[in-house]
Amino acid sequence: MILTVSDSEEKILNKIKSVLACESTIEFMKITHSEKLIFRGLEVDQLQRRVTRADVVVELTKYEYDLLLYLASSPNRVFTKEQIYQHIYEDVEAEVNNRVYGLVKNLRKKIEDKPEAPRYIETIRGVGYRFRA
Repeated sequence: MILTVSDSEEKILNKIKSVLACESTIEFMKITHSEKLIFRGLEVDQLQRRVTRADVVVELTKYEYDLLLYLASSPNRVFTKEQIYQHIYEDVEAEVNNRVYGLVKNLRKKIEDKPEAPRYIETIRGVGYRFRA
């Protein structure tokens, strides 16, 4: 496969899809991006990077927002701590567990009614976390 600078995005994607189509384990999904993700009392506005809970704006740090958007964009999917860390911080570090745990803990304090019994972000023991839709 040869890609040139003059190729359009669509042409490049079609070339990549044709090469990957040979792999039986690859599935293609059409991804649509909605402006807002809405879950039982929690709303994530992707255009404004704003989160509201019960119609009240929740102030989040960059990393807390990125974590929430990452999990909420794929509800009910389990993400490992390593996947979360690499997505949020875009690097690799030995202290993955502590940093992700602390980030989840802080986010829960801000979006959960009872952080000790979370409604949105569920811990999957020994694996990671998932966002409950």
